[in-house]
Amino acid sequence: MGLFGLFGKKEDEAATIPANDAEKWVTATYAMWSESAGGRWNFIAGSPEKNKSESASMRVMLRRDWEVNNKGSLLEQVSFLTSLYAEEDCEAEDIEMGAWDLCRACQILAMGYVGGYLERAEMISESCRVGRIMQRHYHSWAELYDSYVKGYADWRIVQGGEAEKDITERKELVKRLFNSPDGPCAVAWDTALA
Repeated sequence: MGLFGLFGKKEDEAATIPANDAEKWVTATYAMWSESAGGRWNFIAGSPEKNKSESASMRVMLRRDWEVNNKGSLLEQVSFLTSLYAEEDCEAEDIEMGAWDLCRACQILAMGYVGGYLERAEMISESCRVGRIMQRHYHSWAELYDSYVKGYADWRIVQGGEAEKDITERKELVKRLFNSPDGPCAVAWDTALA
């Protein structure tokens, strides 16, 4: 780590900028989370920087929200979120809300990269694997985002509190992202995910 890394400065100018179409595609899968968490969808994990402060923040969220505290537990969570959908004979009702799990799998992989649990190549490789599952079960950003919203709503209702307000806000955010000419859905759905 260079001197700048010690003081929370940017470690690498391009550390969270998607380098190619596949990386842009992956960031588009969790754009809703990036934007709702105060980040920007077009950066890995919504974070314009990968520095000491951002890394610590991602590790705190992963530990608090996902019980993830290392590479192994991160990959176990991803496996849990994707296992049902990796099967060819996945049930239609599972697919109806399954994008919620699949998008979150890509999200926590990105968080793990910014948090220092994964190298970029590992994060992209695993995210592209999850992305290929998405492309197999969904045929467009509209289908993926619709399934995501249904899964989010189902999860949010169980959490209690101001669920309806949060669901409405998330639906509006998804609609805005979907309709933005330079938003996540401007990335071609059928992008090759190697």
